[in-house]
Amino acid sequence: MTARAYRAYFVGLPAALTATALWGFTFLGPAAVAPVNVYYLVVGRYAVFGLMSLAVLLVHRGGLRALGTRRLLTAAHLGVVGYIGFYLLLAMSAELGGGVLASTMTGLIPLMVTLVSNLLEKVLAWRRLVLPVVVISAGLLLVNGGEPADGAASGRDLALGAVLGFLASAAWSYFVIVNRRALRHAGPAVDGTAWTACIGLGACLGSLFLLPLALAGGGPSPVSDAGTLWPFLAWCVALAVLGSWCATWFWNLASQRLPATVTGPVIGMEAVFGVAFNLLWEGRTPTAHELWGGLLVVAGVLLASYLFNRAGLTRGAPHDDTAEPAGPAPHPVPAGPPSTTT
Repeated sequence: MTARAYRAYFVGLPAALTATALWGFTFLGPAAVAPVNVYYLVVGRYAVFGLMSLAVLLVHRGGLRALGTRRLLTAAHLGVVGYIGFYLLLAMSAELGGGVLASTMTGLIPLMVTLVSNLLEKVLAWRRLVLPVVVISAGLLLVNGGEPADGAASGRDLALGAVLGFLASAAWSYFVIVNRRALRHAGPAVDGTAWTACIGLGACLGSLFLLPLALAGGGPSPVSDAGTLWPFLAWCVALAVLGSWCATWFWNLASQRLPATVTGPVIGMEAVFGVAFNLLWEGRTPTAHELWGGLLVVAGVLLASYLFNRAGLTRGAPHDDTAEPAGPAPHPVPAGPPSTTT
């Protein structure tokens, strides 16, 4: 490995891990603002993100005009599905089944993206996917099948939380795939900053439809008293700034320096960091089924990434190592050629 490659890894790998850690940090949101309901949290987080996006678009007006109406609507709908849909479902999963379960369920995202990418691009024989699918499924069943820690959730709540976690993973996988295809089709004509800001505006506008649910939901209003308001606002700002813009900045830095064969497996660390943060928040160590189930999920993700990247190298397809993600919480596609970030 050359000195330049060493420098790239020295900067790129910590940046990639920082990005996944920031995404994992956002899983704390529902527990941090409780007993305020999750609908208020989603509205608050994306209101902040929308204001940031509006400020960016005022500066990048040329980039906004270059997008055109069709691309603007595409970006806005990705904001609704990928951000509102994903985070709302994830927050509800964490509320019912606990943060550890919700965080672990996101281990499905790399696998879902891999399977759909293989369906679209025919990179790998389906029989070779049996092992990683079995390993990840076993890990998820192990995490969700044990007795809830401290009796925190009933079996029914765990099951419903797992279903919501699965739907959250599906929503984010949709975002990853559609976002990637839209950017590849548009080419360099799209300004990444303006694209990100349009997604943010879509997420903000979509969150407004949750206001009736927030008002009708249980728990106190975030403006009920100063002791509730200021921590709530602080978490909304932290989730928007750290979990959206900062995570994107670090991931862009890593994407410019690391090959796709490295960034693909690293994305699986988001679930690991999410579990770790939730365990720290709850002040406990993982149970045996959480520990071994989580390790199986990571192993399955790494195995799937290895198989696809090896298939891509065998076919001699190029890797796009400089592509930049276009969203506050982008995930790379660990699925062989052409392997790019979103």
